Amino acid sequence: MKLLKFKHNGKFYSGIFKNNSIIEEKTRKEFDPEKIIFLPPVNPPKIICIGFNYRKHRDELKDLATREPTITLKAACSILPHKGTIILPQKSDDVQHESELGVVIKKGGYRIKNPIKHILGYTIVNDVTARDIERKMIQWSASKSFPTFCPCGPFIETDINPDNLEILCKVNGEIRQNAKTCQMIYSPEECVKFVSKFMELQKGDLIATGTPQGVGKLENGNVIEIKIEGIGMLKNFAVK
Repeated sequence: MKLLKFKHNGKFYSGIFKNNSIIEEKTRKEFDPEKIIFLPPVNPPKIICIGFNYRKHRDELKDLATREPTITLKAACSILPHKGTIILPQKSDDVQHESELGVVIKKGGYRIKNPIKHILGYTIVNDVTARDIERKMIQWSASKSFPTFCPCGPFIETDINPDNLEILCKVNGEIRQNAKTCQMIYSPEECVKFVSKFMELQKGDLIATGTPQGVGKLENGNVIEIKIEGIGMLKNFAVK
């Protein structure tokens, strides 16, 4: 089931995407996807990013990479919906895309042993990062927390096996990233267990499970499309 949140004629709704149509949750009224405004499918209390969860990405950023997957936090107010605009800040000259599978938490917990009971579903995340700032600072959250730096959506898919999904990222139609989630060091479920060793997870939290190789710089006017098999496509625009 593909869950979403959207706006139509100034009103806010929750719904389900089915057969190329949007069905509003309460009234079952149908909406045309081309005539609604997508909202982030989740408003997370916190956004947790797994770093260097793909070996080839670790290899391409050797100067930053940790030996094992690691954790950083991204400001919750950086969230941006499908078709939203990524604002490239003046403070950075090297803002990069990072296409990732996102895990949405439905049940909180600490030191979680059975993660599947805590997962609502999966979404698409672009963990936008100011790479030059990331290199300058020992702590990475500042480089990831600018407004609009967490495009997410368009849906939360609740019925999917996340272990072998294709991730494809295109910028202006050119393929930048193409990988499978089976290449992760920690699987999506293992990511939940890993994070919950260090912090208590809450309902609605979003875990970005790491990006594969092929990250690259975004320029003014770029169109970024991230597709994850079985979930959909997240499309955003970059503006200086």
